[in-house]
Amino acid sequence: MAKLSSEGIEKRMEELSREAERLERKATEMLGEAGKVVVEAWQDTIRRYGHVKTGDMLKSVRASKPTQSGGVYTSSIYPHGRDRKKQSNATKAFVLHYGTSRIRGSHFVDEAEEKAEDAVLEAMERVWQSD
Repeated sequence: MAKLSSEGIEKRMEELSREAERLERKATEMLGEAGKVVVEAWQDTIRRYGHVKTGDMLKSVRASKPTQSGGVYTSSIYPHGRDRKKQSNATKAFVLHYGTSRIRGSHFVDEAEEKAEDAVLEAMERVWQSD
């Protein structure tokens, strides 16, 4: 019959508890830094695709404040607000990304997020390692 030994398990549980508390403190900071990277990628891609008429949509891209729900932290990145003609910047981005029956979609958001992937991980790692 197998013998189970629990020597040292209390110490491990303590360490895991401290890491969970650390993650709780660091999560919003990590998302904030990651959001900056994604916003920059969106703006670069918007410029490259020429989706800049007035610059209203470009300037309105930002990350929402990180929130937590059910233990999951989230932050949304998209163009906020309205342009000079009172059109929703998010709607314009949606149409430019997916297209319509008359406008071919550029899928610039997919490209921006792909471009930002590695930099997001690096930014989050930097925050995690700082202390």
